[in-house]
Amino acid sequence: MTLSIAPSPEASAAARWWANKLTNGKAMLRRHFTPAQADRFAAALAELIDHRLGREVTQQGSAVTIDCDYRLHPLLAEAAWQSGLLVSMYDLPMRTYMWINPGRVTVSEGYGTPEEVVWTACHGGAG
Repeated sequence: MTLSIAPSPEASAAARWWANKLTNGKAMLRRHFTPAQADRFAAALAELIDHRLGREVTQQGSAVTIDCDYRLHPLLAEAAWQSGLLVSMYDLPMRTYMWINPGRVTVSEGYGTPEEVVWTACHGGAG
């Protein structure tokens, strides 16, 4: 029997943010994804982010950056494939960048928008 370890809070918060954009985000051409599909996408993305954080945090001291800017970031594409969804760059907000650091997740959604806090360890949620 294999024990499943829950993804880190950072990975979960980041994945949930992107998944929410599939059901109620502003995108150029948004397909209609159901909440169940978004949940599958979030679960797959959280695991991928968590795996990437585990490899990179100790080496770089910071994190993972995910973006959607004229292409779908490989982690977003892999999460879509793993969850059986056809997600394109047009289904998510363009020119969006997310930074996932230990204890903090921030995002800039759209060209020239200020960075906003999605999650922090000290507050357990958006700050």
